[in-house]
Amino acid sequence: MPDYLNMIASLGIAGAHPGGLQLTKQILSEMDLSYPSRILDAGCGTGQTLSYLSRLGYETAGVDADPRMVKKAMNRLSGESIPVKEGKLELLPFQSNEFNAIFCESILSFTRLTDSLNECMRVLKAGGTVAAIEVTLEKPADPEVYREITDFYGFQNLQDEEAWINEFKTAGFSKVRSLRAEDFSFVYDENEPDHEVFMDETVAPDVFQTLSKHQEMLQKFGQVLGYRVFLAKK
Repeated sequence: MPDYLNMIASLGIAGAHPGGLQLTKQILSEMDLSYPSRILDAGCGTGQTLSYLSRLGYETAGVDADPRMVKKAMNRLSGESIPVKEGKLELLPFQSNEFNAIFCESILSFTRLTDSLNECMRVLKAGGTVAAIEVTLEKPADPEVYREITDFYGFQNLQDEEAWINEFKTAGFSKVRSLRAEDFSFVYDENEPDHEVFMDETVAPDVFQTLSKHQEMLQKFGQVLGYRVFLAKK
């Protein structure tokens, strides 16, 4: 496991994806979901998005490849009938045609993309939508920069907006929208923080070193890296 992903899991960072929970709320407003839609949070982490969607009345399920995150999500959601399973996006532990929507909040970049998108297509119902928040290249990166970024974060996919759209279309999605941060209006809710931490009982010192390195990387490559929200309809 890449040091970056281990850091996220060890610290139990909720809302670690770009935009945090506020962006999740904005994305939901862009989706035409009726009740009772069934939504999968793929790479659910500590269960923050699952909890929010459940409170809105949606039927939800979560999956995460890291057993620590699964445990933290189950602890957060204790008392609620929300299934959280351990599994990879490339081989989802769910039936075909099961979900109306899938949230992929900064997860596809870390997976074998072709397999992951094929699995999303499989478990989505006809007309269902994948909502993905993914890192994008804002300008071409030379090989050394590309390698430094992918080695640190463990990205299996680091590409520009157009390449992402082509990946969705190649997987069979019929309509793909791409949205930028400036397309959304963020309103901070002090009663519902964007970022929370659910730390392991014991956290190795190198985890905090990785967190510091992550902050350095954001400053160093702020002009190279951005993100997009992709809404891909089956």
